[in-house]
Amino acid sequence: MSATAVHPPVHASPQAPDLSSSARWSQSLDIANTAFASVLLFCLMASSHYVLREPAPYDLMMVATAGMLFMLGLRIPAGVALPFGLMALVLCGYMIGGTNARYIDLSITFLQTSTYLTLTFAFYTAVVAASPDRALKALWGGYILAGLCAAFLGIGGYLGFIPGSDILLGAGRAKALFEDPNVYGPFLVPPTIYAIWRMTTRGVGPAVFFWGPIATILVLGLFLSFSRGAWLHMMLSAGAFAVLAGMAPETRGQRGRIVMIAMLLGVMLTLAIGWAISIPEVRELLEQRLGLQSYDTKQGGRFSGQFEALKMAMLNPFGIGPNNWGMIAAQDTHNVYLNVFVGGGFLSLVGLVGAFGLTVVRGFRYAMTGPRRGVFIVAFASFIGLIAEAIIIDINHWRHLYLLMGMMWGLMLAAPPAAHTRR
Repeated sequence: MSATAVHPPVHASPQAPDLSSSARWSQSLDIANTAFASVLLFCLMASSHYVLREPAPYDLMMVATAGMLFMLGLRIPAGVALPFGLMALVLCGYMIGGTNARYIDLSITFLQTSTYLTLTFAFYTAVVAASPDRALKALWGGYILAGLCAAFLGIGGYLGFIPGSDILLGAGRAKALFEDPNVYGPFLVPPTIYAIWRMTTRGVGPAVFFWGPIATILVLGLFLSFSRGAWLHMMLSAGAFAVLAGMAPETRGQRGRIVMIAMLLGVMLTLAIGWAISIPEVRELLEQRLGLQSYDTKQGGRFSGQFEALKMAMLNPFGIGPNNWGMIAAQDTHNVYLNVFVGGGFLSLVGLVGAFGLTVVRGFRYAMTGPRRGVFIVAFASFIGLIAEAIIIDINHWRHLYLLMGMMWGLMLAAPPAAHTRR
């Protein structure tokens, strides 16, 4: 009887998931830490100084950049759920208030823009959390370039150095390629604070011959906007930066440098601004802008209009729909908190104040002990001045508000830097 060959049982080997080559490639790629992502982020911010029309080039770049990076593996960190949820409350209030809107088309357009900008906050948080050092270098590099372009256009347009400069002015004030001088001026504050920070942490040569002139150009451009809100924003942000950097210095000599650079900038700015106001038209406009305007105090002006908006908000706790009060009262609120309150009711107001308050509380803690507290303090100080300026102007749709919040939350959610990158 012949022996029958006994074969060992054959076990099916586990099969790899059926992934396409592109899916496997995107899973293995840390997209945020690539030169490709850095170039996209730099170009995105470099385009942010042109906002004459909407959608602006920045908005088209944002959709393309965020879409590509998310498709290639970028993920939103779970830790952003709380601030994002609070900002989503603002949108929910808008939707509820929109059911009572007299001008429903205006509410829909405003809600769409607000939703898009809230999503940009999530994008910036994600990309900074995934690659804080590379992402921030690209974002701030592009922002500095955009700020310089805006400042040069504003200065050149105001002084008549650029042909066809009417497009660069608004009511005789510099606005560059923004719709309003009151948006152009605040846009220049964060890159100015960044330049000042670099002056406190770099050698004497770069501080005096590179970052010093950049800061001076930016501040001169800001000054020529003749925006009282922008001036206040700059003073508050610079003061907040000096206090926070002094409380938690990155280097042993940073406190002394802050004092020295403040004196140096004071001299440079005095010379630059002194030259500017030697022009009669500049001096006359400055005298006008330093006092209360007639539209602030007259009957039916800014302050009385805000009181009427507050009464309307209290009578309609669920809101009257975003972007409706300006049409009903024939003037805007010029106060973002009141604007949100009257448009989206208590729900939107709680969401906005909660998001801002949470960012300030968590941000202050990080500014004192965080591993990248230097660049964080730049964004945090700029944010402090911005939400203070929001008391006198509507900042709902200012794109750099969501950039600053995304930078801060991205840093707070990022992993600590590697040992060799620490100062």
